[in-house]
Amino acid sequence: MTSQLTWYETPTPIKIGLKPAQIRVSPLGNDAVIILFVGGMRFEALVPTATLGEDHRFVPAAKVGKNGENEIIFLPTSNEGRPVWEIRKEDLEEILAP
Repeated sequence: MTSQLTWYETPTPIKIGLKPAQIRVSPLGNDAVIILFVGGMRFEALVPTATLGEDHRFVPAAKVGKNGENEIIFLPTSNEGRPVWEIRKEDLEEILAP
């Protein structure tokens, strides 16, 4: 199977909606683990708590490319590096925050 990887010239900012049960803030409060189940798959990322939106209702991200029908998403960089998710376009639409 060949890759159909395409990088966008300009990333598109998005917001991924979060619910309280999907967020675990570290004991020191500087990082948060977010876990989402989307389209039957589990997505996890460690992000700086300061990047979470008001009342931790969203995390900012960017669509940076695509691989076939999947969007490549960059989330905020933490001390552990940059989380990267590859999500089907239809599934991504379901988790976007307004």
